[in-house]
Amino acid sequence: MEARIQITASLSLSELASQIRARFSKKQREKLAILIQKEEDNEPSTEQILSDLKEDYIALQKGTLKTRPVDEFLKELGNEGYL
Repeated sequence: MEARIQITASLSLSELASQIRARFSKKQREKLAILIQKEEDNEPSTEQILSDLKEDYIALQKGTLKTRPVDEFLKELGNEGYL
């Protein structure tokens, strides 16, 4: 059996958690937690972002920063749904 809930923008985090506990089995909640964790694992940490920025800033100062054409960058933003 598949559990379903309707999420609205007006739900608070605690209300959402309450609905999940009420309608999902323990096994389904564990699967949901794993899916959420996997999504978070794909995102860089704040420390990694700051480290990358520092490296790029140093490379920029040295004149060794590798860039790409702005058209390529804009095309990528469009493909990701940001534009």
